[in-house]
Amino acid sequence: MKINMKQTLEEAAKQGAEGYNIVGQVIYKSGFKAGAKWEKEQAIEILSSVLENWGHGGDANCIIAEFEEKINVQMVTN
Repeated sequence: MKINMKQTLEEAAKQGAEGYNIVGQVIYKSGFKAGAKWEKEQAIEILSSVLENWGHGGDANCIIAEFEEKINVQMVTN
């Protein structure tokens, strides 16, 4: 499956599920979305750990909160 970062989560799940019967499609899409949620949480955790020792000025907590908000908005619209 070719990765297209401009696809919505639903489009990517649908594309990946092509070729499965209806039950397989439902299972695939559910797992795909759960994986995307896990990836989002990991990205936030990684950013948080990097910014814990941020020494370049700015408020690391604000940066993390803004990053998390943008990811959450993107997940909802996808």
